[in-house]
This record gives sequence, C-alpha cells and structure tokens, in this order.
Amino acid sequence: MSTRCAYCEKRFENGDRKSKYNNLEYHQDCFRCSSCHQPIKQSFYNLGNNEYRCSDCQKKDQVIIKCNRCSKSINDSSYIEYKGEPIHGDCFTCHSCLEPLGNMIYVEHDDQPYCVSCHMNQFAQTCAVCERPFPPGVSTRKCDNQYFHIECFRCFQCGKIILSKNYLVNRDQQRLCDMCT
Repeated sequence: MSTRCAYCEKRFENGDRKSKYNNLEYHQDCFRCSSCHQPIKQSFYNLGNNEYRCSDCQKKDQVIIKCNRCSKSINDSSYIEYKGEPIHGDCFTCHSCLEPLGNMIYVEHDDQPYCVSCHMNQFAQTCAVCERPFPPGVSTRKCDNQYFHIECFRCFQCGKIILSKNYLVNRDQQRLCDMCT
C-alpha cells in the first residue's frame, strides 16, 4: 500500500526517495525551504503551518524563533516541538517533578506532559493486592471493580495464579480457583 506525499499529495512510487518529519512523509524534492525553495537535505527550522526553512536561510534572515516556555530565542535547530510550538530541550519538563523530558517517553494527562514515573505515582490505577501502580501497557485483571496484576490474582486456598475466567469469590471476598471450589 503506497502512501502520499504530505506536500503534493501524489503517491510514492517504488524507488522514490522520501523525507520524513513529524510522522509525515514527503518526496525528497517536495520537502523544500520556504525561502530559497531548495530541497532541504540537512538541518532545518520549523516555522509552523507546514513551512520549513533550511539552516542557511535561517542564518541569513536571522528569524528569531522563541521558546514557548521561557520566551528566549532558540539559536539552533536542537529544540523540541510540543503541540506545534518550539521549546528548548531543557524547558520541556515534567509538569510534576520538573525534570527535563528531552527525548524521554512521556505521558500526557490533562494536556500536560509527565515523566512515566510521576504519572504512575499520581494517576495510575493500583493493584488491589500489592498496591503498586500499573505501568502503561501492562495487562491487568478486574474483579468486583478492583484491578490486579496478573501475578497478584491468586487463589486464596492453593496460592496459584488464576488464569482462567472460572473462579469463585466466597462471602469473605476471597478468590478461589476452579480446582479449589
């Protein structure tokens, strides 16, 4: 299945050279500087609205890109774009602990970036047995509106992990596997 160029919207043919930026693909000749109109081959600046400027034109025109967090100018191409806005790498921080996120994996909550650790500690569901939070993407078991790590969902009597959907919860709210019922 062929994809289309984000600029000219023509399909990519086998052998076409592509440039990729912000999860969009461009024919290499379509990814051009909005000032000199030459194909961008090296570093560039994102001006917004799908306009990019090669580093040579950026230096010539002295366009000042300002950080959306600290409002100081960004003097090189090593910045982060968050929600379409340029931010210094050191200014892109966890909303809670203020540690720089840089190229780390982060989680958004209420439109704010959090490091995985802070997000887990503040917002993640916790296991009803061990009370540890569930990291993103971890499989869980649910029983009577409570959540469990798979390894914590055990039979009260024999202690084995209950993997099947066949189990019983007695009147003391203890889980019993199908072998112990």
